[in-house]
Formats: sequence, structure tokens, C-alpha cells
Amino acid sequence: MGAGLRSITEGDAEKLCSFIRGAVASCGAKGATVGISGGVDSAVVAKLCADALGGGKVLCVFMPVKNTPVADFRQTMEMCRAWGTRYAVVDIQRATDAFSAMLLTGKEAPLEKGNIMARCRMIVLYDKAKKERHLVFGTTNRSELLMGYMTKHGDGAADVMPMAGLYKTQVWELARLIGVPGDIISKVPTAGLWEGQTDEKEMGISYRDLDLALDRMEHGGTDADMAEAAGITPEKAASLRSQVAGMKHKRSPPLVPDGVTF
Repeated sequence: MGAGLRSITEGDAEKLCSFIRGAVASCGAKGATVGISGGVDSAVVAKLCADALGGGKVLCVFMPVKNTPVADFRQTMEMCRAWGTRYAVVDIQRATDAFSAMLLTGKEAPLEKGNIMARCRMIVLYDKAKKERHLVFGTTNRSELLMGYMTKHGDGAADVMPMAGLYKTQVWELARLIGVPGDIISKVPTAGLWEGQTDEKEMGISYRDLDLALDRMEHGGTDADMAEAAGITPEKAASLRSQVAGMKHKRSPPLVPDGVTF
């Protein structure tokens, strides 16, 4: 079993940059399109792409809604300017409102509208990427992938996911290494899907404890091992394991009949 999360090094950043270059070249693409939000995950992916490909081959798309903080606009624009990437703003409020009016009855939890919002952003990113002959680079990390903490065919949709092997706490480490601004790294993690929403509140556990539990689980640990590593109850550990199993469909390709042709 693992003894704890491995620290991220400059060598890891270089490997990810090499991976990004290889992914773009292997598909004959001209660059990378990234949805940038003002959070640490999207900032890390944008900076890695800029370092790997050169800023001119990276398009960062900021997609606000009416409750998006003005600070996010300023911070994303400043980062893109500093890193030399291209920057576009597409307000998705009208699209979100139109889909919500068509699909929602008013009785749903905020999550339903949040899913619509995330899928509107996916449409924008793929439209932009198609016009640029880019690949869409996803910003989902390993903690989110395992927990299913993303919208299927929304922020979970991408051509390339460079952070699929990094837990959230490792993303913070990588952010410091590659020069993401401190005010971005220190932000409370949120998907920005509704006012007052935060990742840790919604999941009912801190990323630090979650990552320790997930790491122990992935190294073959029992619920008791997970609980000991993360300082949580065995019951909480069991619920995390159950959620990881239940969310497998979000991180897998569509199921198809095995070996059956007609």
C-alpha cells in the first residue's frame, strides 16, 4: 500500500509538457483550446499548454454567467496576457437560460441547472476548437474523475486530460512549480455552477482527506486503511469507495457489445 501522496517535481511538469506536445502532434492538430475559469485546475492546464506549445497555439476561453465574480474575468485575462495565450470571452447565460426554460420545471435542485451550464460550456469549447483545428484540453483532476465530480459530456468531455493522474492536492503542488499566481492557488475550490457552491462542501470532505483516502484505496487498502490514512470514519471510507465504483461510467467510454458484429 502507498505510504502517502508522492510530491510533484519539475520533472513531472516536463513529462506533462512532453505528453501535451505528443498528443497534439499525433492528432495533426494545430494547438489547444482550454476552458479557463479562474480556478487552479484550468490555470494549470492553460500554463502547461502554453509551456508545451507556445502561447500562440493556445486558446483560453472564459465562459461567464451572471453570478461569475468580476475578479475571475480580471484574473483569467491577466494570466493569459502573462503567458502569451490567446483569450476569448463567451457569455453563456442566454444559452443556459434557454435550455433551462425548455428542460426544467422549477422543482429541480441547483445541480440540474449546473449540468446544463457545464454542457453549454462544452459546446462552446468544441465549436472553438473545431474552427481552430485544436484539441480540447480538459481540466479535470484525478480526485474529480474517481468521485465522478464533473458533468458527463460537460466539463468531463475533452480530447486530452493531462491531469487525469494528479490528485487535487498534487495539482496545487504543480501550480506552485510552474508559476500559477498565488491568489489562484489559494482560492476556495468551486465549480462556479451556483452561488455559494464549493467543492468540499458539496462532497462533504476536504480534498486533503479525500486524496489520502483515494490514494490508499488505489493501492489496495481496505476501508479501515483508508479511514486511518485520512482521519475519517470507516463508514465514510466505505461511502467513498461506493461512489468511486458507482461513477465508473463517467470515466469510461460507452459500453459496447464485446466481440459482437453483424
